Parts: sequence; C-alpha cells; structure tokens
Amino acid sequence: MQLGVVGLGRMGRIVVDRVLDAGHDVVAFDIDGEAVSAAADAGAAPADSLDDLVDRLDEAKRIWLMVPAGDAVDAALAELEPHLSDEDIVVDGGNSHFEDSTRRAASTDAAYLDCGTSGGPAGAELGFSLMVGGPEAAYEELVPVFDAVATGPDGHDRMGPAGSGHYVK
Repeated sequence: MQLGVVGLGRMGRIVVDRVLDAGHDVVAFDIDGEAVSAAADAGAAPADSLDDLVDRLDEAKRIWLMVPAGDAVDAALAELEPHLSDEDIVVDGGNSHFEDSTRRAASTDAAYLDCGTSGGPAGAELGFSLMVGGPEAAYEELVPVFDAVATGPDGHDRMGPAGSGHYVK
C-alpha cells in the first residue's frame, strides 16, 4: 500500500518508519526540510510541498496527517481538499477534539478517519494503540497500515462513526 504522511515530528516519523518496515511505500512531507531528508534517508519518497505529496500518490490517495491538533489540521485539509475525492482517505492521527473531527468529516470529500493515538515515543519500538472513528470501509481498507503502526492487529479498532476515535482517546 502507498501512504502519504504529513508531519514528520516524533510521532509522524514513527508512523513512517513502522509503515516502511512493514513493506509499504511512503511519501513524506513536513514543513521542516531536514525532517523530510531524514525520512527519505529511511526509504520514504520525499515531497517538498503538499501539492508535491498529492502528485506523487496513486490515484486513490491515502494520507495520514500527524500534525498538531487544531489549526494545523484544518490548514492541511484546506490545502489538500482541492485534490481529494470520495475515493480518497485521510487519517487524522493527532489527538484532535472529537467535535472538530466530526466537523471535518462532514466537510471533506474524502473518507475521514479520526485516529486517537497512544503510545508516545515508546511506540517506535512497541507500536501505538489506535482508536479509529469514521467509515467502516475506509477503516477496513487501511487495516494493513493500522497493523503496521499499532502493536499489531490487536492494537487498533474502529470505535464507530466520525469523532468516536478521538472521543475514546
């Protein structure tokens, strides 16, 4: 599977590394060029902007946002939105407020998965615990990625509709 990852801080970089280690392809972007270079050194395809990230992804785009909750998520979605269709999936892996997740899910064309993420820096070795809300079909499609990022198949589950993943977290 190919996954675009936006946000390569501590947690985003763990997502990149675990997804690559599981044999998936990653296109990586961050506003910090050094973080993008480090992800490229690990095997990710580097992107120098969100537009470049979208251009490098397959037709059916799978994008994981690991940016700070709040305005950064809204800004990333606003920039991505013109490139997204109802065939695409966006995961908000930050710990956004569940009402923001519900609003975002309703306003984006893509299937929106809110993914409460626990595990911190130890997640690099052990994997995260993921609580996912949003459309079941989108969740099921990304199970291989969730298996890679989490502690395995028992480390993630779908909690219910949009907002429920961040609510449970």
